[in-house]
Amino acid sequence: MFFPQAVTIGSDIRYPDTLCFRNKDTEVDGHSPETWMVCQWFHESKGASMTKIRTVLGLREAEQRSCILLNINVSKKLLPITTLTRDEFLAVWWQLVMSHRTFWKKGMNHCDVSPSNLMGYRLGGRFIGIINDYDLSSTTRDSSRGLERIGMIPFISLHLLVPQAIADKVEHIYYHVAESLIWVLTWVCLRYENGKLLRKNRPLDDWLTVDAMGCHDKKMGFLGRLRSMRPTPSHQQNFDVAMQCLAVIYKYTGPFAFVPADDEEVFLIWLQNHVPALLLEGNPFSGQ
Repeated sequence: MFFPQAVTIGSDIRYPDTLCFRNKDTEVDGHSPETWMVCQWFHESKGASMTKIRTVLGLREAEQRSCILLNINVSKKLLPITTLTRDEFLAVWWQLVMSHRTFWKKGMNHCDVSPSNLMGYRLGGRFIGIINDYDLSSTTRDSSRGLERIGMIPFISLHLLVPQAIADKVEHIYYHVAESLIWVLTWVCLRYENGKLLRKNRPLDDWLTVDAMGCHDKKMGFLGRLRSMRPTPSHQQNFDVAMQCLAVIYKYTGPFAFVPADDEEVFLIWLQNHVPALLLEGNPFSGQ
């Protein structure tokens, strides 16, 4: 269920942009929610709407994004990728990395990368990754694109957890998406064992209880003691990939570090260079 943006009844309805090009791009097809049925309900309610959601989040131009159409989409039952382990988890995470890269190239930023929004379903013995929940997404057509710090704080780029970014004065770039995906990989490797959230001695819980600046400080401290962190047994090899990616984040986080302006260079340095060759060749499982 989501609240598409529309100004008045009868006006053009803006659905999440990924749905508009999903069937036109083979890199995206299958990695965004496939809708089987759409139920529409018109009602000028003062209840839930994108206007209220954006107003609560403090986003600009909320009044221009009023919504009076409720859509209920019926689709496949999706499972969180946190239920996966070992090679299969890494393969699906990489599917979603590639999907986010394609979305960015198409001019769309999901703006809410988190484990709960990276889901999927099984088809013919294979798990297909799905990027879910586009309520906070933005496109190049949005005048406010790139100036709003939104999303779940533990997975937001360190560059967006500083005062200037909190004041919505930092433009979003692809680097921020890449870093968020690395934080998701790290989070799952340290907190999930055999597809289940650890019940005790769970690291990183304190990231959920602090504000943006507090989370920035905790993540910087985490990077400083990275070598002492121990992943769960079912994500041991996946954490090796995460460690290499985190090392790049650490290198480019200092006050005198400059992130490359070219998105493709960022994609290679932050992500692709650290992924096993089998994944890049489309054969993720060593046993195949």
